[in-house]
Amino acid sequence: MTEQWRWAPVTRIKEAAEELKATIRAKYPDAQFRLSRAQDDRDAWNLWTLVDIEDPDEVRDLTRDRELDMLTEERIPIYVVPTLGREHFTRDLPAEARRTG
Repeated sequence: MTEQWRWAPVTRIKEAAEELKATIRAKYPDAQFRLSRAQDDRDAWNLWTLVDIEDPDEVRDLTRDRELDMLTEERIPIYVVPTLGREHFTRDLPAEARRTG
């Protein structure tokens, strides 16, 4: 008999988002966030992150290992998406996330 594989529930995804936000805010206290489903994968979630820095890879470096653990160990498909400017932050968001603010 095989184990049935399932993604984490939405409540756990929201908890994971809060954990990632806390990690980012520890270094970038003014960071802003939006959580939305990925447009190209109904199971995945994007944590859109606005941080006033030149290199968005700095944010990715903070969360990359934890995101991988969440995906492989906890079945939480959440990805931090750093965004450089406010115009990109709102423009790059899916329409549903722009409406919910």
